[in-house]
Amino acid sequence: MASGIFHSLFRTSDDQAHRLHRIQSFSGGMKWLLTGLASITALFGLLVCVVLLAPGLLGYGPEETVDIGGVSRVILEISLPQRIGITLLLVILIEAVLMLLWKLRQLFARLAELDFFSSRTLSFIVQSGRWLLVLGAMDFVFDPVSSVLMTFDLPEGEKQISLSLEAGQILFLVLGALVLLLGWVMREAALAHEENQQFV
Repeated sequence: MASGIFHSLFRTSDDQAHRLHRIQSFSGGMKWLLTGLASITALFGLLVCVVLLAPGLLGYGPEETVDIGGVSRVILEISLPQRIGITLLLVILIEAVLMLLWKLRQLFARLAELDFFSSRTLSFIVQSGRWLLVLGAMDFVFDPVSSVLMTFDLPEGEKQISLSLEAGQILFLVLGALVLLLGWVMREAALAHEENQQFV
C-alpha cells in the first residue's frame, strides 16, 4: 500500500513537471513569435508611411494606386495634407497593434518564467484586454475616417464615407472584454489568496 502511495506521488510530480515544462516551452515560443510579429508590423508600417508620403523613393509611378478605407485612388492625385492625415491615422492604428503585441509578449515572458499569479503578470493580462478593446474600437472607426480623408478633395458628389461592421471588429471587442474581465477576476483571486495566507 505504501509503495502504491509513493508511486502515485511520483507520478503526480512527474505529470506536474511535464505540464509546467509544456507551459514554459509554449510561452517561450510565443514570446519570440510575438517579437517577430512586432518587428514585421513596425517595418510594414514604416513602408506604408514612405509609400504615402514619398512614393517616388520606392519607385512608385504617377499611375500607382493605393486602397485605404475601401477607397482606391492614384497616390499622387491625393494632396499632401490628406496623405499626411492618412499617415497619422495609420501610425496611430499601427501603434495600437504594436502595443497589443508588446503587452502579449511581456505576458508570455512572465509565463515562460512560470510566474502565474504575481501582480505584474496579472497587470499584463488586464493591459492586453484593454489594448484589444482599443484596437477593436479603432478598427471600427478607421474606415469611415480614412475614407473621408481619401476623398476630401473630390467634388461634392464624389466624396465617400465607408461604414462597415465586420466579424473581426466584433471579435476584438468581445475578446478584449473577456481578457480584461479575466484579468480583473484573477487579480481579485490572487489578492484573496494573499490575504488568506497572511491569516494562516
